[in-house]
Amino acid sequence: MEQQYGQVPPMRPENYGKRIWHLWGPIVIKWAIGFGASMIAMGVLSMVCVMADQEAAMTAMQSEEKMMELYSHILTEYLKAATLIEGVAALITIPIMLWFFHSDRVKDKKRGFIPNRKAPLWKYTAGLLMAVALSLGLNNLIFIGNLSDMSESYQATMEAFYSSPLAIQIVVLVVLVPVSEELVFRGLLFRRLRERASYMQAALYSAVVFGIMHGNLVQILYGFILGMMLSYLYEKYGSVKAPIAAHMVMNLFSVLATEYNLTDWLAHDQMRIGIVTVGCAFVASTMFVLIQRIDEKPDAPGTSGEKENLVQQNGW
Repeated sequence: MEQQYGQVPPMRPENYGKRIWHLWGPIVIKWAIGFGASMIAMGVLSMVCVMADQEAAMTAMQSEEKMMELYSHILTEYLKAATLIEGVAALITIPIMLWFFHSDRVKDKKRGFIPNRKAPLWKYTAGLLMAVALSLGLNNLIFIGNLSDMSESYQATMEAFYSSPLAIQIVVLVVLVPVSEELVFRGLLFRRLRERASYMQAALYSAVVFGIMHGNLVQILYGFILGMMLSYLYEKYGSVKAPIAAHMVMNLFSVLATEYNLTDWLAHDQMRIGIVTVGCAFVASTMFVLIQRIDEKPDAPGTSGEKENLVQQNGW
């Protein structure tokens, strides 16, 4: 796909350090917030466990075996709170990334940058259906290929996130995490890359980073493929609301599928999971064709459409 943004006045020359920070800054900040929230949570849980049983803690100080038991207990409590910790980190991240996103739109307006045309909301249905079909199909392929059994980290992550109460999963995994990640990886990283490169270059780079940030082989592959799809939605719909909505719907489907054992039901019959996977491929490809017909190109200079685009730049 060729670059389809409107003509942009030349940017001021930037030194290499500023360019690197411009791209990687939001990711570093997101990582630092997540790491800080994890360390604070681990420290608080350690203090709580020690204060709850001071005698056992003193005994642990004198025995390596007891120390490992205490650490294992703290780690278990940490994993139980993993979803909540992730939610706190996302809640801190979102307003910071919104500020970056708004600042970028203000700079775009000053430069006379014309963004892609925004698709009407009724066309979002195709994007949401493609996202759910692709997500379910990939999950089925992961199960069929036994990829999840090859990664203990993946299994531990899934068990930690999906063991929390359903209400917490919906608030964190369905709302906060998608908004946080889409602002960082699509609203900032992909969009900033897109100003200087072709769609494919920006999508590949942002999808690779999105996958790697998930930390294990299964999620790296899963995140890369979905990252490409989410970048495509942003490109075609002209608004970060599109990948956010798709990410929310995918996570909601995953939460409910786990809660009501959809994976176990599919895995019980090889024919069933095969048919569903093929059906997902058909739905995803059909929706892709429909989305491909969306005309996202900016209007020609001087038209009323251009004026409308310029007015919308400060929004999503």
